Formats: sequence, structure tokens, C-alpha cells
Amino acid sequence: MGTRIAWLLLTALLAGAALADSTVYKWIDKDGNAHYGSVPQVQNAQPLAIINTADRPLPSAASSATAASADQALTQGTPADPPACKSARETLGRYLQAEYLYTRGPDGQQQKLSKEEQQRATADARNAVTRSCPPQEPQP
Repeated sequence: MGTRIAWLLLTALLAGAALADSTVYKWIDKDGNAHYGSVPQVQNAQPLAIINTADRPLPSAASSATAASADQALTQGTPADPPACKSARETLGRYLQAEYLYTRGPDGQQQKLSKEEQQRATADARNAVTRSCPPQEPQP
């Protein structure tokens, strides 16, 4: 009986790890807006693979405290958030936790994004949250 439970726990852990490292896709709509999601909505969606670094502590520089606070507010959802908002918040959270971002080249190999490209992708993800999420009431 104990062995069966151990196998079930191991299977659950492995399944969770596989889901946590899923591919994130980026696509541009007809109006020029960038969208991100785990399921591509158009044929020309580009996969953006993200390295999961959630087990590493975030940098704690005092100068980034305000930006980190703003990013934390953007990634905190509510149960009433629409699906597009939840997806945008999850994407931003993954981008903020990643050590670096990469895309897949034509040969299928990972190509690390430059610092500028990473900053642009993160800014696009922040904008996606702002566009797709209803304004939140300020907390006291």
C-alpha cells in the first residue's frame, strides 16, 4: 500500500513539473497588439520558452523596490479576472521570475534573447496585463 502511494505522489510531482515548464506563445493581432498565452491563437504565433527560476530569490536592490512593488501589483489577480487577464498576469509573472528568456530558432534550438529583447518582451507583458485586466481598487 505504501509503495502505491509513493508512486502516485511521484507521478503527481512529475506531472506538475512538466506543466510548470510549458511553452508560452507570442502573437501579434491585426491591430498590432502583442498577445501571450500557452495556447497559440493564430498560425504565426512564436514560441517563447522561459527558464523557470522560481526557486531562486529575487534581487533585493533598494532602487528596484518600487518597480518590484508595481510588478507585484500587476501579477496579483482576483477571482473575477477574465481569462485573458489571468493569462496575461501568469505570463508576466513567469517573465519576471525567469533568469533569461529565449525563443526557438528556425532549427528548433533555443536562442537566448538579448537584454533589450527581454526588456521589450517584459514591457509587452506588462502592457498586456494593463490592457486585458480591469482596474483594481487601491488597497488601504
